Amino acid sequence: MALFSDRYGYTTPREVLRREVLDTECTNALCTCYDYLSDWLNNFDRESHHNGVLSYVKMEERIWCFFLNYRKDDFWGYNSHKIVATSFLSDSNNPWYKKFNLIEFTLNYLKGRNSDNKTFQYLVQTFIKLLNQTFVRLDLAYRIVDYQVVEISNDEEIISIEKAMTTSDNIRTHLSHAMQHLSSRPTADYRNSIKESISAVEVLCRSITNENTLGKALNKLVSNGIVFPKMLKDAFDKLYAYTNNETTGIRHALIEDSENPGFDEAKFMLITCSAFINYIGSKHNTKS
Repeated sequence: MALFSDRYGYTTPREVLRREVLDTECTNALCTCYDYLSDWLNNFDRESHHNGVLSYVKMEERIWCFFLNYRKDDFWGYNSHKIVATSFLSDSNNPWYKKFNLIEFTLNYLKGRNSDNKTFQYLVQTFIKLLNQTFVRLDLAYRIVDYQVVEISNDEEIISIEKAMTTSDNIRTHLSHAMQHLSSRPTADYRNSIKESISAVEVLCRSITNENTLGKALNKLVSNGIVFPKMLKDAFDKLYAYTNNETTGIRHALIEDSENPGFDEAKFMLITCSAFINYIGSKHNTKS
């Protein structure tokens, strides 16, 4: 439900999701996510009758040593230890993108810990869910997808990408690389993000048709009875041509007057290619 101030026109809803910024409100909310994670992992340790260093403290030590690259001995004091994650997030001197780097480091560490323990991994997924809910609530244009912070705007887009990533390991690799290039900060690599997105489509179409190029594969899909509207095929032919055009520098060496694809183009290609993979996959499965 809309807030009082929004219903009666005292504030104007943000037309654009917040990007490349984490103000005090946002950092406080992200710290709260870590507070919950600390509670959950401490409860997990107690219920598991775990003796020794607590799981959350181990995570903090890992961040201290391998994300911040400080000495291990400096992490520990007399009957105490450094508070690392929330201190880093709260520090206004740390750039916003490094705070997202910290979140990704945390998620990949947790992913590798107790990988066979369903309860522990359930807590990791709950933490991811809480982070995504926080991004939505604060109108931040980011979501957690495949343990990465990705600049995406709504749940439908996330679902489409995640579904496409389950098609095959090769497709997952290309889409994962596309997201890495798209979300790399402070300088994203939009050309290579687009290249990886279209490569994921190529992998699917070539696996079905055994053709060596996407253009030939699209034609053979139709001749093999995978029917889809001609206008849709023509549209994807043009998208493929766009990635092969020398002026974009996506699949060719840069020329002097190369066009510079930006975030919007890279995001569009990631979402469109994911949706196309799901569409063709569905058609192929129906035909089979």
